Amino acid sequence: MFSMQELGWNPFFEDQLQPYKHQGFNVGRVVKESRHQYRIYTPQGVVNGDVSGHFQYTAINRADYPTVGDWVVIRQCDDYAQIEKVLTRASAFSRNRAGSETQEQVIAANIDYLCIVCGLDGGRNFNLRGVERYIAMTMEGGAKPIIVLNKADLCADKDLALLQAQSVAEDLPIHVVSAMTHEGLETFSTSFHPGSTIAFTGHSGVGKSSLINALLGRSALKTGSLRESDLRGKHTTSHKELFFLESGAMVIDTPGMRELQLWGSRQSLDDTYGEIHEAAKRCRFNDCTHQNEPGCAVRELLIDGSLEMERYENYLDMRSELHFLESKVNEKKNHERKAKEKALSKLIRKSQKNDKRQ
Repeated sequence: MFSMQELGWNPFFEDQLQPYKHQGFNVGRVVKESRHQYRIYTPQGVVNGDVSGHFQYTAINRADYPTVGDWVVIRQCDDYAQIEKVLTRASAFSRNRAGSETQEQVIAANIDYLCIVCGLDGGRNFNLRGVERYIAMTMEGGAKPIIVLNKADLCADKDLALLQAQSVAEDLPIHVVSAMTHEGLETFSTSFHPGSTIAFTGHSGVGKSSLINALLGRSALKTGSLRESDLRGKHTTSHKELFFLESGAMVIDTPGMRELQLWGSRQSLDDTYGEIHEAAKRCRFNDCTHQNEPGCAVRELLIDGSLEMERYENYLDMRSELHFLESKVNEKKNHERKAKEKALSKLIRKSQKNDKRQ
């Protein structure tokens, strides 16, 4: 069995546990999630479980529910547990849930690093604009982004691929690896310290599951082939699960993503596009949109060639998307606030009527 510290336990979570000590509760970490069923590691052993009725009643939205990597307070009975509370996350990787409703979907929780995996086998598996989007989402959640260029054995010009990744990564670490030949895996695997948690994300077909299998030294995850027409992958990972490396680090595999709708704030965008953020401070107008205004320092970057047009356009698209997201989130909060006020008003009127009858 693993100790709490080996599972990633630290003072941040210990402080949150204090109110639940000596009340018959245990604590554990979610290592697998599938269809609202959870596998949980505890100091006493591995248990399966689900959320309690009280949890379902008090949860406001889906993001409140446990996900892989979460630390949870549980009420345990033999080898089954009911989750009573999710401890506040130190970090999370989230996206806007697919569909018309604006709602956060937490992909993985309490991660130290997020590996953004790209495939160097052609097709759409290595897209710089997509990498920028992943970087912004990772920074928003509080984890450290790492770019992993997989399938190096299928790449005709690895140096060019590395230069392209560096053009959007700035000072972020980049690893060129091959899950098939194990190229670069030793350096990559030893870069994580014991007790750290690393999640893997990326489009379907970039080789996340194959990469984790190579790191584990066994075929723990199912892998699939690519469509020959466009090299797009299938969803071979249908659930989220945490695995332990020999080094003592933990890795989380997540389902491949067809799309990554932003969830976050302007700060993550500024962190991702550092050169644009710095240039914006020199614009003539404080409210410059960096499009048609005179004296725009960002547009000057385009003119002198230090900012690529595609990167600039992707920045504008993501800024617009975040602005729309912010307006939808605020609208939803207003609706929820009004609903609570209405319910409270109704409860007060009912109480007043009962008082009059007495």
